[in-house]
Amino acid sequence: MKLKRTYGWVPDIPDGRDYLYRAIKPVIRLTKKVDLRSLCSAVEDQGNLGSCTAQALAGNLEFIDNKIDSIYTDVSRLFIYYNERVLIDTVDYDSGASLRDGIKSLKNSGVCEEALWPYTIEKFDEKPPAKCYKDAQEHRIEAYYRIESLSEMLACLTDGYPFVFGFTVYESFETGQVAKTGKANMPKKDESALGGHAVMAVGYNQSEKRFLVRNSWGTGWGMGGYFTMPFKYLETLAEDFWTVRK
Repeated sequence: MKLKRTYGWVPDIPDGRDYLYRAIKPVIRLTKKVDLRSLCSAVEDQGNLGSCTAQALAGNLEFIDNKIDSIYTDVSRLFIYYNERVLIDTVDYDSGASLRDGIKSLKNSGVCEEALWPYTIEKFDEKPPAKCYKDAQEHRIEAYYRIESLSEMLACLTDGYPFVFGFTVYESFETGQVAKTGKANMPKKDESALGGHAVMAVGYNQSEKRFLVRNSWGTGWGMGGYFTMPFKYLETLAEDFWTVRK
């Protein structure tokens, strides 16, 4: 039976206090291709829980760990998802969350190791025990930047860092063709929107004008859990581009 996916990306509310990537954007010559998959942690499956923002941010943190230390800590996606919802008072509901709330929770509360609070979906509304919050203080973020243009997206990836974002999902994204090939295209005019989904961009191909993106639907979907989508999709049907640093 095909798993019914739950979409949990909630768009950010505009905030003029955001730190902007253009303030640190490197003067860099873009390459024809970028592929950062070798530094990514294993692709995981969010199941039927709307935890995509937590999934994307966990992947970003694990990437940074691997890039800096050549090893990463497997962090608790369920811990992030719970503490995102603390900020919007929806811990009792599978409400989804915004990427900004996820980033705020990672700055304030951090995130514990997966072994301390495993991804057991039935526990999504339970508060993690005190030992998790203590451990989480060792895994907090300090730097994060909002990306505002295609040129900044490409520069970020060329500089060797991924970025997370949310996009509007249309019916064709759930087809067997996309699941098999890992190639998502612009939706047709008669397609219905299904919801919002958060993911992490890890590369691009300039000649094809496509981004390489990490999903959270397991390795059996797409290209081992990854897919590509047009530059135009991110320019017109996506928002809330963030790159996280430590």
